[in-house]
Amino acid sequence: MDTYQTIIIAALVFTVPGLVLNWISGLKGPWAIAAAIPSTFGLYGLAAWLIGLTDARFSVGTVSVVWAILLLLALVWRGAFLTFRGWREKGSRRVESAEPDTPRTSPPTPVEFTPAAESGRVAGDAALDLSPASGVVLTLPGEHAGGGSAPVLRQRRRWWLQDWRTGSFLDPVWLLPAAGSLLGAWLLISRSLEYLEGTAQGVNHIFQGWDVHWHASVVQFIEREGIASATRMGELQNLETQAEMYYPTAWHAGTWLFAELSGVSVIAAVNLTYIVLTALALPLSTALIAWRLVNKRGLTAQIAAGLAGVAAFGSPVLFWIGHYVGAWPYLAAVGVSGIVLALFMAVPYRPVAAFAAAMALMGMTQLHPSAATIVVLGLGFWWLFHLLWSPARRARSVKGAVATRLRDLVLLGGAGLLGAVALLPQILSGAEQTEEVASFSAEENVTHAEAWTKAFTMMTRHTDAFEDFNPTWVIVLAVVGAVAVLVWRRNIWAPVFYFLSVWLTANALQPFEEPWGSWLNTIGSLHYSTAHRLVMPAAMFLFAAAAVGVAVIIRLITLGPVKKWALPSTIASVVLALLLGWGTAVYSEHNLGEGAEWSIAAPRDDRMVSAVDLRAFDWLAQQPSAYEGVIMGEPADGHGWMYAYNGLPSLNRHYQWPTTGPDDNTNLLYWHGNLIGAGNHGDPDQRNYVDDAAADLGVNYFFISPSNFWHFQGINRALNEGLWNAPGLTAVYQDQNVSIFAVNEAFTDAELAQMRAPGNSPMPLGPVPTKGELDRAETPTEEDEPFFHRPTKPDLGGPDPDDPVNEGYVEPIRYPIVEVPVNQ
Repeated sequence: MDTYQTIIIAALVFTVPGLVLNWISGLKGPWAIAAAIPSTFGLYGLAAWLIGLTDARFSVGTVSVVWAILLLLALVWRGAFLTFRGWREKGSRRVESAEPDTPRTSPPTPVEFTPAAESGRVAGDAALDLSPASGVVLTLPGEHAGGGSAPVLRQRRRWWLQDWRTGSFLDPVWLLPAAGSLLGAWLLISRSLEYLEGTAQGVNHIFQGWDVHWHASVVQFIEREGIASATRMGELQNLETQAEMYYPTAWHAGTWLFAELSGVSVIAAVNLTYIVLTALALPLSTALIAWRLVNKRGLTAQIAAGLAGVAAFGSPVLFWIGHYVGAWPYLAAVGVSGIVLALFMAVPYRPVAAFAAAMALMGMTQLHPSAATIVVLGLGFWWLFHLLWSPARRARSVKGAVATRLRDLVLLGGAGLLGAVALLPQILSGAEQTEEVASFSAEENVTHAEAWTKAFTMMTRHTDAFEDFNPTWVIVLAVVGAVAVLVWRRNIWAPVFYFLSVWLTANALQPFEEPWGSWLNTIGSLHYSTAHRLVMPAAMFLFAAAAVGVAVIIRLITLGPVKKWALPSTIASVVLALLLGWGTAVYSEHNLGEGAEWSIAAPRDDRMVSAVDLRAFDWLAQQPSAYEGVIMGEPADGHGWMYAYNGLPSLNRHYQWPTTGPDDNTNLLYWHGNLIGAGNHGDPDQRNYVDDAAADLGVNYFFISPSNFWHFQGINRALNEGLWNAPGLTAVYQDQNVSIFAVNEAFTDAELAQMRAPGNSPMPLGPVPTKGELDRAETPTEEDEPFFHRPTKPDLGGPDPDDPVNEGYVEPIRYPIVEVPVNQ
């Protein structure tokens, strides 16, 4: 299948389920599409957990069943709102008929008069048309006998004249934002694929990073075991103890569905999911942030949103460095955070959107919980600095003013609570592991002034690889945009959120004095306290504000405020916006320089899993009992990729150390694998605790492939050197730095001899002692036969065996599950 056909399948898998769900629940077409990605992954994450509670496999069929149930719930939700609206309109007509001076024929239907309507917006950004053809009239006090103390907006019952296009696909306001978002996505996808396909294995090239190993293993686990539940990841990671472990799996569930429907390998699916999902989400999210900065349906907002979608392509700290450090599900969650935030802001004006908002919140959280802080803080500031002062509905009394503000708060909180309740079992399960995340730190040796500078200029970790990147123009234009939204739109919440994000980034680089440092770290620790993560929302808002600045300049130089020149100004503005959009793409590509290609190619430098390892994986997959039991090795040397690559059952599915006790079989084999078959109590034929550990775990092979991932991880000589002298092991394969040993007890002599047959191993193997040389021959014909030692006696007691001297050994490191960069 052509790569771009595969990309289309990925895009459909990541959007269609959520799109349909959003539309049925009450969102109009453009918003249903905009929120499709987070809602889709809300479905996938929830389905993974629900299916994991049963004996059923996670599959296209079982996910479809959960989807059908959610579609039914969405339909009921929408039906309830339609019914309620019908009752309300019916009640309004009865009240009007009772008024003596109100015409009884063709009574007008009241329309809510809100601050949003005053500014040309109603629920969900729908425009209010006050033209004669609209059938909308504004009845002022004193115009009829029943006059009042406040304006009453009424709409005549002429359905054929209603502006039903507003908010639909026939509404032209979505065209420029969509064009910019699609161009930004296309640029990210096309450039990434160009760089990825330039690597040795193309889309199947293994990422030589930290947590991507884990992500690929989770996808393979779903493929082999049919388990995708976030609360059952201990079954994958902690093979011996099966200790419980939580890890959000919506990203992995969606990746597996894409692999299943497209037929690509697990490795290719993981690589392409990052590219497609992140490329679709980031430009759209940045565009919607720009839209909400202006918070009006006019041409300025449309241009700003379109330019922001393109500008996201040119930010090193988002897509490109996010790829390099392996923060793939994390960046997907950050990438949809702007979408979720913008959707929640529509809920007070259009309560029917609460269902879709809850689904989107679930999707973002199940991609990565850390991104929830972006939505919670952003929404909190928006409510405090905007909605509290300008509620969705205008009140006519003090009591009404309190009621309408409570209504807004209840709607926002209710939508969030709806999403949180559905995730409560997962939240409780994951809460126990927050200490591992909070323990991370990435402080740098900089002053507070330097930390502020780095945060404001987005020059955090790895930006030095983007030598041509200059943020000056972005910052200048963002200042213009910030002044515009502050003075023109009275937007305070966005600058406050931006400055908090910058402060969090600076605190991660160099913590501030107490109590500020601790307070900031309460939020920052949820993002692993790393500046290159915390700067991401700040960058999204900065680029969005820069787009607003450009849009304002365009409207000013085309005389947009002059009403009598509205048409030529609009045409000129659109033409300029299109030209500047393309210019932004060209400038961004130049500004990225070689850094973009480096971020894709550098993590695939083969330093952990090379062509030598791949040949060894393929050879081992053809050997006896390769898929029975497990394969032991050094967790940090990258050999565990064999599980994601071709399903070989490595004991280590991540560089992280599994959850085990000091005397568990995993530790015994790691530290004393050289004692397999070494005998016990002075008797070479007695079993020892390491023999029992190998048998209990079902270890059939040892796979050694130095060196290790981090420079500070010392060499474990018991494995890298001691296995060559372990009496109970036989070397069956060697190729450069890769060696494979078979556990003699797991095979017959014939099987071991066949694996060692000349030509099977790329490099010659040392001879195996014969039975004659070891005095093990019982007949003359056995003299020249190889002897594969296996303990034949149980542990009969006696003095302990001599342990090897531990000089030069290193203690096992318990690595937390985090995405950290490949290079120091």
